[in-house]
Amino acid sequence: VLLAEGRECPPGDFRGDRSLGRGDAGQGQKHNTEARMNKKIGEKLYSWVFRQIRAYILQNNLQPGDLLPTEQALADMLEVSRNVVREAIKSMELLGMVSAQPGRGTILMKFSLDFVFQNVIFAAAGEEDSAISEMLDIRKRLELGYMRQAFSTLEAGDIARIRKILESIKQQWKDHQFFHADDKDFHMAIFSKTGNQTLMNMMEAIWDVDANFKTEEKFKHLEETIIKHENIVRALEAGNEEAFEAAMMAHFASGKYSRKGNFEEI
Repeated sequence: VLLAEGRECPPGDFRGDRSLGRGDAGQGQKHNTEARMNKKIGEKLYSWVFRQIRAYILQNNLQPGDLLPTEQALADMLEVSRNVVREAIKSMELLGMVSAQPGRGTILMKFSLDFVFQNVIFAAAGEEDSAISEMLDIRKRLELGYMRQAFSTLEAGDIARIRKILESIKQQWKDHQFFHADDKDFHMAIFSKTGNQTLMNMMEAIWDVDANFKTEEKFKHLEETIIKHENIVRALEAGNEEAFEAAMMAHFASGKYSRKGNFEEI
């Protein structure tokens, strides 16, 4: 069974909730039966197959760019039809976990939360604004929850970089340009030294969702936003944690984070 380019997995070595083992075919069939017994009551078969493939990826330490076994190989190893395997793989594609590429096979993708948040918006058809507002509220709570840790990790060079991003924001505003990308970089830089990659992934995914959200409404109040950013940077430059926390709280107290239906900054 092809496990990845240049690597092979012994036939029958598919590991799900329970290992199928490396023994003879009879032993492998026994372990496969045991694995099927771990199927949750009422669980759809494709969902069970999804979990088995996910376990296989983790237990075999597959990396982005690696190939999964073929649909037929997976079907044979799990003793299900190819249609069920195909349905499980399509679910993985919707979550951005894999990519089925004609002529190459099913490739493991780099982990990203973008697909997850985009699917939340897709599922909220007709109420997208509410879903995005909820995501912005999540980002607000994340940043305020981690701001003390972020403050303690930032060094002079990091703060200088944040100042540089803010000056770029000011120039763009002077040129009447929307500065979403630099605004994102500004906030990501504040939390860049926390060592929490999950936090960074969640923040980045929410920023990407926010990119095209009511840009005309946001544009009306960007000058006030810049003032709030300036207060954050000044507090960092002064090494004043209390002022930094106050500036962060003020930044998230109004505008698109207020959930009041308007973006007015106060």
